[in-house]
Amino acid sequence: MSEWTVVVTEPINYAGVQLLESRGVKIIHLPLGSKEDALSAIASEADGLITRGGIRVTRVIMASSPRLRAIGVHGIGCDHVDLIAARELGKVVLNTPEALSVTVAEMAIAMMLSLTRRIAIADRAVRSGGWDRKYTDLIGIELHRKNVGLIGLGRIGAATARRLKAFDVRLIYWSRTRHPDLEHELGLEWMNLHELLEISDIVSLHVPRAPETHHLIGARELASMKRGAMIVNTARGNIIDETALIEALRSGRVAGAALDVFEQEPVKPNNPLLGMDNVVLAPHLGASSLEAMQRMATQVAQGVIDVLEGKEPRNRVV
Repeated sequence: MSEWTVVVTEPINYAGVQLLESRGVKIIHLPLGSKEDALSAIASEADGLITRGGIRVTRVIMASSPRLRAIGVHGIGCDHVDLIAARELGKVVLNTPEALSVTVAEMAIAMMLSLTRRIAIADRAVRSGGWDRKYTDLIGIELHRKNVGLIGLGRIGAATARRLKAFDVRLIYWSRTRHPDLEHELGLEWMNLHELLEISDIVSLHVPRAPETHHLIGARELASMKRGAMIVNTARGNIIDETALIEALRSGRVAGAALDVFEQEPVKPNNPLLGMDNVVLAPHLGASSLEAMQRMATQVAQGVIDVLEGKEPRNRVV
């Protein structure tokens, strides 16, 4: 049995905990709501970390942890880990991109449907006695035969496209890399970003957080969107310039937005989005299904174990 210690910075599904325990790993769970100082205080004892993004894994933490060999990211986004420092200090960083594609794709489509059929506001209307609003402002639109523009066509974008085919939509996409195989399989049409925004009835974002995607959708891009179009973001909050989006929603240039991610999380109580009826909001739930949580927990645990055993992990980032 091993003598390894793994620090779990935020709660993970018990399936991952069981896998670590079955290999004799000592697990240190940080208390819920812990901050960077709590990790700093314990990191020197760790052979591995499992992190969900709530605590930054900095150069200082890595440099002060000579035993640390593996940093497992429960999910896809690694922007909370100093990857340059990890590479320089010989720490292996891995993630679990295959675990959540289906779940996030389903969330994207759920948010599209909630937006187009006004589900969230309809729920509030029924609860407050507004039954007769079904004849007025609760009338929605069909997804059927709409132009749906996907920005990004990685695992999640492709999974979303496959599921949208059932709605008989016209699928358009933009990404820096074209995907002829998926174009052929799914009938996807590649367009440049400006063209996509001009003709899409619904725009769905599926690009990672990176310097080049920061405010990829800003005031200029929102102004070029088809008037009355809707936008869905289940990717990263800073891909959209939130201030510009709020203005576009107020002016009617953008008819509605469904947002699972935000520029600042948690959302501040004074954020104007909270008072808008043409917006559907969720607290970064894209990957939060039981099945995805189980897959992420077991895959990240196995990845950390692989590194500690001297093996190459399945989804190495650095």
